Amino acid sequence: MVLSSVVAMTGAAVPVALGSPAAAATTATAPTATSAQAASGRSYTYLEFKKGSNPLNSRLRFIYVQVINPDKVRTWVIDSWRAGSGNGSKDTCATGRGWLPNGTYKIRQYYPHHNGGPRGVNGIAWDIGNHKCHSGKWRTELFIHSKMRPDGRQGTGPYRWTGSYASNGCIKLSPHDIRELQDLRSNYPHPSKLYVS
Repeated sequence: MVLSSVVAMTGAAVPVALGSPAAAATTATAPTATSAQAASGRSYTYLEFKKGSNPLNSRLRFIYVQVINPDKVRTWVIDSWRAGSGNGSKDTCATGRGWLPNGTYKIRQYYPHHNGGPRGVNGIAWDIGNHKCHSGKWRTELFIHSKMRPDGRQGTGPYRWTGSYASNGCIKLSPHDIRELQDLRSNYPHPSKLYVS
């Protein structure tokens, strides 16, 4: 973990640096607080998927934007994990095998126990909806997920994590890392957006 959090007397999560330069406030590539958010004084979080040179070795980051007042906004990378998207193809229009198209995604729903069956998404998952690729073609049924049974435990066959970050285009984390992402929901505002670049 890059940062931890403690709950202040107000009940708000406050990031606490854990001794490395990476723990300092940082500037994220996605937009920070809008004028309305800053004016309201509400802090928030979002997810950012940063593509690497290998679609099976990219990064998913959990980012906390601390709105202290309209003139003082700080952005913190709370945690970062290895993540894959697709089966190795960089073609963002390739249904079922290409990595995610760039852009802004609305996180539609969080599922602690998604049940998609042996060919679907199971266990801890976030539905990130549908998105158009550069040709205008829609990529559909996109999730952030891992490989597990609907109850979150390891099973056999399609319910077992084998160390592969390949997916049908979704963002895929290891079971350990998706549980860390799930745990952050307890200490921070729930992210409502995902930025892919």
